[in-house]
Amino acid sequence: MDVEKSGSRRDTEQAVIRRMLYAVLHETLSAASIEPTEYRSEDRGDGVFVLIDPSVPKPALLRALLTTTPERLVSNNRLASEGARIRLRMVVHTGEVALDDFGAVGSDVVHAFRLLDSSALRDVLRTTAEPSVLCVSETVYRGVVHHAHPGVRPEHFHPLTVDSKEGIALTGWYHDSSVVREDTPGDPTPESARPGTTDYPPSHPAPRANTGNFFFGTAHFGGDAVAGDKHVGGRTER
Repeated sequence: MDVEKSGSRRDTEQAVIRRMLYAVLHETLSAASIEPTEYRSEDRGDGVFVLIDPSVPKPALLRALLTTTPERLVSNNRLASEGARIRLRMVVHTGEVALDDFGAVGSDVVHAFRLLDSSALRDVLRTTAEPSVLCVSETVYRGVVHHAHPGVRPEHFHPLTVDSKEGIALTGWYHDSSVVREDTPGDPTPESARPGTTDYPPSHPAPRANTGNFFFGTAHFGGDAVAGDKHVGGRTER
C-alpha cells in the first residue's frame, strides 16, 4: 500500500496518516481472516510492504482489498482533516522471495514495486473518485482473478503496461468496477496488454509513467512464522 501525495503533508499530518494506514491494513487483513502469524510487514514510510503465507486464500485477500479497504478509508477520511485524508495505491503479486536480516529481496519484489511505482497506476488513482485502486500482476490475474471467484469479477479488471528500468514491459491489471471489459471469456491477456504494446482500453486515457510502496506476496517461512521484529529464513512458493 502506498499513500498518494504523502510528501506534500506536514509532519503532524504524516503521523496521523501513518496511524490510519496501519489501521486500514490491519482491518483489511482481519477481514480476509489472515492471522498475525501468517504475515510479516516492512514499513516504507508512506507505505507498507507485506508478505503473506501461501496458505492464505488469495480470493479472500482480493475481496478484502476491494471492499474492506475502501470502506475503511471512506469512514476514516470522514473524521480526518483535509490534510490527513488518504488515498491508496495497492499491488498484489506472488512469487519467489528471499529473507535475510534486512528484509525481503528478489526479482518478484522488484516486479511488484515497478507496478506500484508506475505513473500508469498513479494516473488511475488520480482520475478516479474512489479512495483506493487495486492492481494485480499478470500472475495473479491468470491464477486467481480470471477464474471469477465470488466477489472477484474479472470483467472489472483492465490491463496496463509498465516499462521497467530493465527494458521489459510488465503487465498489470487494475480494478475499476465502473467499466466492464467485454473480452473476459477469451484470451486473459488482451492484445493491448501483451509485451511490446502500450495501448490501453479506449474508455481510459493512456497512463503516463512514476513510484510507491505496497506489496502483498506469498511467503513460506521455515520453522516458525511470526509478526514483529523477529527475522526468519525461508523461501516463497508459487
